[in-house]
Amino acid sequence: MAAAPVVATSDDLSKDPAFIDQLNATALTKPSNDHHETTSHGHIEADKVSTLQPLSPKRVSGRKKLDAGKVNDLIQSKISQLESDVVQEEDEEKVMARAARKANKELTELVDSHEDYLGKITAIQQKYSELFQEMKRHERDHMRAKKRAEQLQKEKDQARSEMKKALSVREKLENLCRELQKENKRIMDESKKLAQSEQEKRDELSAKFESKIVEVKSRMEMHNHGKLIAQADENDVLKDRLKTFFEQYELRDAQLQKLLRSKDLEVQVYMARYDRQRKLADSETARAKMLLNQVSTFTQTETELRSQLNVYVEKFKQVEDTLNNSNDLFMTFRKEMEQMTKKTKRLEKENKILIKKAETMNKNILEMVEERTKQQKEAETTKKRMAKLENLCRALQAERIALENKIAELEGGIHESYDDDDVEYDDDDEEYDDDEEDEDGVDDLEVDEEGDALEGAESPDLDENSNFLFDMKTIEQALRKYEPAHVSGDEPCPIHNESAPRRQERLKVLLEEHKHQIKIDSVDYIHMQR
Repeated sequence: MAAAPVVATSDDLSKDPAFIDQLNATALTKPSNDHHETTSHGHIEADKVSTLQPLSPKRVSGRKKLDAGKVNDLIQSKISQLESDVVQEEDEEKVMARAARKANKELTELVDSHEDYLGKITAIQQKYSELFQEMKRHERDHMRAKKRAEQLQKEKDQARSEMKKALSVREKLENLCRELQKENKRIMDESKKLAQSEQEKRDELSAKFESKIVEVKSRMEMHNHGKLIAQADENDVLKDRLKTFFEQYELRDAQLQKLLRSKDLEVQVYMARYDRQRKLADSETARAKMLLNQVSTFTQTETELRSQLNVYVEKFKQVEDTLNNSNDLFMTFRKEMEQMTKKTKRLEKENKILIKKAETMNKNILEMVEERTKQQKEAETTKKRMAKLENLCRALQAERIALENKIAELEGGIHESYDDDDVEYDDDDEEYDDDEEDEDGVDDLEVDEEGDALEGAESPDLDENSNFLFDMKTIEQALRKYEPAHVSGDEPCPIHNESAPRRQERLKVLLEEHKHQIKIDSVDYIHMQR
């Protein structure tokens, strides 16, 4: 809201020293046309007020009191001036507020026109640089205006001093002219009085002469001839006296004429000097008026420059406020950018860790795929081996059945030896069963560690108490599988040339040596089937 206009009271004005000086100058100066005119509104003109000097209280006490109308006019003019100043300040404040709102709106629109923080910061930096350049230009203009104002102030002071000198010279010339006029008037009055007195004396003398002549004529007619002669002598004496008197009168008149002529010459000299001084005073007055016009122009220019300076100062304040706001926004954006940078670095570290984990997982997956491929190949190989073992077991069982049928027909010695061998073979079967149980436990542990769902894998379905009899072809295949170093695929098996008991013992030894591998192949085959 706009502030209410300030109304100056008479008490406030009575405390104003400038106003008191103005009143004193108005009351103590003569109402002449040159220096003490006032305007119709009661304002004292600037060129008159500048020449007024406030008098001391002793001099003021001897003067007459202020006129109530003049005091009222001065008070009203002062009040109107204060009100106009307040209104002008309010208008300037409104203009500055509108400019500040407009600048903030433009800055907000400029910032909102960019979506990312980097664009906003760039726009703010550009705006900051433009405002900084404008501020520097305003500072430069301000310094120039300040220098110009100082120069104008110096010229104004110089003009005032010259004006004061011209006014003092003018006052001196006026005083001199007044004195000359007084002296001239006094001389003219004295010359008039002197001429009048001389004329009166002449009139008196002429009247006396005429009266004397009439008196002489009357006496000459009245007296006799002797007396006439005596009177003629007296007349001659009187003529001589009159002649001397006329001569004195003429001398006196000549002296008066010379005196009047000298006075006229002095008056002419004084008038010429007065004319010269008057011309000088007129020229000084014209120069003083010109200087006053220059002073008023300089004052107006100074006022305009001060107003421009105030505008520049306000703009500079607005620019400074805008720069402070821009700095605050920039610091906020900078903090956010630092936080985003820290967050980005942290995310990059986490990303690197995840990439390493992913690479490790990929390596593990590749290793697992390779291991799975290898296991699949091993499973296929084991499956093939199990198929061969099943075929071998079937062949061995068939041969065992055939051989059991032949055993009954053999001789008692062969039967006894066979029984002894059978006892040893049973012991070996018991050991073989124990080993199978141990192998089953180991296989169960390996299956549990690999996370497989199979537990308690069993051994192949072989009769532990049966005696195994093999034909030569099956033994040859077994030897080729488990003893590739001794028997190749192209050479005949050496068991074909041995006897049946020897062949049976050889097969037992072979089974004892390779039962563990046969056990593993059987378990792998069962796992694959399941």
